[in-house]
Amino acid sequence: MSRAARLAAVLTAAGTLLTVPQAVTAAHAESAPLTVAPLDVLSYNTFLMSTNLYPNWGQAYRAQAIAGADFFQGHDVVVLQEAFDNTASDALVSKASAAYPYHTPVVGRSTSGWDATSGSYSSATPEDGGVVLLSKWPILRKEQYVFKDACGSDWWSNKGFVYAQLDVNGQRTHVVGTHLQSTDSGCSSGQAADIRGKQLRAMKAFLDAKQIPASEPIVLAGDLNIDSHGSEYPALLSNGNLAPATTRDGWANSFDTVDNSIAAYRYPGEPKEDLDYVLYRADHARPQQYTNTVHRFHSAPWTVSSWGASYTYTDLSDHYPLIAG
Repeated sequence: MSRAARLAAVLTAAGTLLTVPQAVTAAHAESAPLTVAPLDVLSYNTFLMSTNLYPNWGQAYRAQAIAGADFFQGHDVVVLQEAFDNTASDALVSKASAAYPYHTPVVGRSTSGWDATSGSYSSATPEDGGVVLLSKWPILRKEQYVFKDACGSDWWSNKGFVYAQLDVNGQRTHVVGTHLQSTDSGCSSGQAADIRGKQLRAMKAFLDAKQIPASEPIVLAGDLNIDSHGSEYPALLSNGNLAPATTRDGWANSFDTVDNSIAAYRYPGEPKEDLDYVLYRADHARPQQYTNTVHRFHSAPWTVSSWGASYTYTDLSDHYPLIAG
């Protein structure tokens, strides 16, 4: 793996997600055909960048620590982003296999292990898409889709989404995991937001084409690089035909450049954002009530060395985990 520029961009796009505008909530909360029990989903941007490009970020240590962390346990589904480093991401999935015996490959790493690949996958693209899905429940089908549109450093990665059909205690459930276009200096003004809209519409078209019965829930999880407090949030819901969470609670920002030790080091003075979500399709069965919670998790201190200097951190990623249920 060698997606240098792409990885940098992925990191730059950390985010937050919290406040749900009431007008938007009302507009999208009108009518799901049926109600279902909420799926317990963890979405986590792991910041496992390729060690070929970022050799001093403790990827091997953090992969093991993430899989063993309290917040990682006991979910139905786990969707990880920025699982770029092959060795670290494989180790994380392996360690988690007792709790989550079913998993997809990493999006964009190859076509091996998928039931289908669509979109704009290229084996010549230097970096994969970094998204992987782990499940407590059997995966009936797994597909990857690689986005056509990208700008900045995301151009050099096979960013896209994983689509998985799960058998959740007899209920067929559809989960999409993704990491949308990041905003970086390589994108022109407004370009990143425009591409995120295209990516959401591509996901919607992909799902529409499957003609999934309205009685079967469809869940979208990931780092969407859209601030829940910002003006782009309503477009997220409309472009994806998504219903907002009933409640958003926990820490105010999933990407906190003051409180999070890694984010504070990498992005001093930059704004906090709230970009991580678990959302249901508005036109399919969904829970009457479900919550997105940003879990402010700090780890035991860990130290790395670079150029004769030591650096100690108390977080396992520059994002906080997002737990929905």
